[in-house]
Amino acid sequence: MATTQFNLQKVPQGFYSAVDTINGLPQDILAEMCQEVCLFLQYKIGSVNTARFCERIQQSGVDTSHHEVQSAINALTFLFRSAASSQTSTSELVQQLKVSGAWTKDSLAVVKHVWDQQGKLLTASDSVSQVLNIGQLIDMKWRLGVAIGSDTCRNLNSPFVAMTIKIAEPSGSVVTKSFEMTVPEFQNFSRQMKDMAAMLETV
Repeated sequence: MATTQFNLQKVPQGFYSAVDTINGLPQDILAEMCQEVCLFLQYKIGSVNTARFCERIQQSGVDTSHHEVQSAINALTFLFRSAASSQTSTSELVQQLKVSGAWTKDSLAVVKHVWDQQGKLLTASDSVSQVLNIGQLIDMKWRLGVAIGSDTCRNLNSPFVAMTIKIAEPSGSVVTKSFEMTVPEFQNFSRQMKDMAAMLETV
């Protein structure tokens, strides 16, 4: 798979404002946020729970809004997706962030630690890397279900949303991916899609 050199010359509008928010987060919360973003990019979770992070951040004494937390998550998603698609090493990633001059020492330490752990997982899987290298979403379906029991001891009669997406990869093959979300996760996912749509209208 062809790769491109990772750089921060072309970033989405509002990226560095989001970095300011990231720099103000407690390190433990930032680390957890980075981990969840990486899990999201690996299709291990349906979405990053913005509302939960917003609540935790405010409880820590940091004054922030839902929009700022969502922007921080979006910036981290862009960062890790770009680093994964270009198969960037930890040292290269940290160097690029240092050069930008926008990241604090504490934030850099968290990103470095998370990428040391998750970077190889994101760049090693061909299927994930191809999706990260921009595939085309051609279909998305969802259905509401009620769990009657599972290996993870989900509560009986617990509602969930089953998602199925079809992605046309750069190679031309079509891949189907399925995953489940709790109702709150699906609601958060829906809000993120609406936020994306609103942002696209301004482009």
